[in-house]
Amino acid sequence: MAYRFTGFLVPLLSTFEKSAELPADAIVRAIHVPFSGTGIALPSLGGKHPSAQELLALAEQLGIAVADSWLYIDYVTWGGIDAVYAFGSFQGQPFGPIDDSNLETVEMTYVEVMSCIGISKADALDFQPFNRGFWGD
Repeated sequence: MAYRFTGFLVPLLSTFEKSAELPADAIVRAIHVPFSGTGIALPSLGGKHPSAQELLALAEQLGIAVADSWLYIDYVTWGGIDAVYAFGSFQGQPFGPIDDSNLETVEMTYVEVMSCIGISKADALDFQPFNRGFWGD
């Protein structure tokens, strides 16, 4: 069975608090390894490709747009990385959206977008918050 994570990853966002602005299916978790920050899973967005404007508005609604670097990612794996859709902010500058499902390039794309939030290649390829069970799934 494939594994999918869809949501936001935000290093160094220790002040995030759940608010009434969260979508009903949102799952918020503190992340301690490989960075200290917050993750917000948004399963209802899985497989959808919101526009840059929609993702910026959602980041503002969730209170994460204030972070210097953050990443929205829809990540799918089935024994290897199958697809990545990403949009984010790196040092205050927006990037993406990036959409890759080419099996020859998708792993490199994934590693590249994860690096925008300070995740090394080794940590990206063994990203603990993407382990089954981290989000309660």
